[in-house]
Amino acid sequence: MNKQPRLKTMKVSLALASALMTVLPVSAIAQEDLQTQQVREIIGKMHVSGVTEEALANQSIKQMIAGLKDPYTVFFSKEEYSQFNSSLENNYVGMGARIGIDESGVYLSEIFAGSPAEIAGLKRDDYVRAIDGVTASKTSIDEVRNKIVGVEGSKVKVTVERAGKELTVELTRKGVNVPEVYSQSFSNGVGYIQITDFSSDADEDFDTQLAALQAKGLKTLILDVRNNPGGLVDTAQNIAKHFVKEGVLIHTRDRNGEDDPVLITGGSELNIPVYVLANENSASASEVLSGALQDYNVAKVIGMQTYGKGSVQQLYQLDNNSALKVTIEEYLTPNKRKVNKVGITPDIKVDGAAAQLITALHQSGIADINVQISKHSVTFNGVETATGFGSFHENGKLYASTRGLAALVGATITWNEANRTVDVADSKGTHAIPVEDDKLIIENGASYVNVDLFDDYFPQLKVNDQGENVSIRAVKGN
Repeated sequence: MNKQPRLKTMKVSLALASALMTVLPVSAIAQEDLQTQQVREIIGKMHVSGVTEEALANQSIKQMIAGLKDPYTVFFSKEEYSQFNSSLENNYVGMGARIGIDESGVYLSEIFAGSPAEIAGLKRDDYVRAIDGVTASKTSIDEVRNKIVGVEGSKVKVTVERAGKELTVELTRKGVNVPEVYSQSFSNGVGYIQITDFSSDADEDFDTQLAALQAKGLKTLILDVRNNPGGLVDTAQNIAKHFVKEGVLIHTRDRNGEDDPVLITGGSELNIPVYVLANENSASASEVLSGALQDYNVAKVIGMQTYGKGSVQQLYQLDNNSALKVTIEEYLTPNKRKVNKVGITPDIKVDGAAAQLITALHQSGIADINVQISKHSVTFNGVETATGFGSFHENGKLYASTRGLAALVGATITWNEANRTVDVADSKGTHAIPVEDDKLIIENGASYVNVDLFDDYFPQLKVNDQGENVSIRAVKGN
């Protein structure tokens, strides 16, 4: 996360490096390059820990950074710096498609508008079978991605399987801006906006999509920052202006304990209910925005305790087009709540992706929810988001996320360690479901219940199982 607008770099001049020479032995100067001197000066003057230049004497760049025990202070080579800047702009050179993986291999989960993939006629749900004539991995997204990306203007042949037939197309790689803001409309004026990262143009995209929702009669907003690792502070600041007129976005503490708050000015108030979806992978700028909206009482946070990255980094350009990203401050919320290694505590704690979205919809006044599950997509009341539901067939029976099903009917669930049961409770009573093959299966810490059994306990659940296509519907409390 970076405090400078648009991650503006600060060049370390030769004059600054020269000033450093007065504190180093002549023998050390002769053995060190300019990059090492620059890194020592920046860390010794700026790092939040207060470490001094003298304490870093005679250390290599690698040694200096390792000694900080700070995962967010990073040295970038020229090539790494270029890649880092591209990631901040959400720009990548490739075919312009998002990929996923299932038991049949790697498939195209989204085709970006105007991309080489769209131009070549590739479609969502196509399976990637070969790249430049070489069989594609069916088990590694990274292997497939690394073979598709490349130098801008170069060509690549991609073979896909569609409806049992193979099709080969030739693409010309080009820079693609990956969308980071998505919006959808539910019934009753409920709008949904997902921000996948706080890149340099995410605030402009948010402006556009919020305005579009408002034009449709927005009455409630669900803002989804789950799995968002963060990004630029000024992007979060500009988004916060839609909710807060004036105030502090974050308080910051540098190595001297001084507070240099980041302010919100010239903002407005949305004046509608707002629910922020956050989870354990929401970090950095996601926590900045969530914490601020929570402190100003303009939104309720639904989900799990967030990651807890409460520090600010500054990027400095070094000699030979390399760069150093260094932690310069710790930040606190407007009410001076600590975030670093703590995170943002949700107002409504809900575990599980589907249960979190369903809870937000219920809080927004939508009691009747129909979940449609197909091979590569899940819709909630006909609206597709990035939220899955978690379901599978085992021995001819349908199992689905216990948390998701409980949320649909308005029940709560707890784990009973003594009895090894998942206890599902509503106003009518509690049902203890044991971990048994035909009743409840636990995988990777999540429980999946036999839907027929759950339906017996909660008859308001309506299930239509057509194999690959499943419909699950319930009205909360009925």
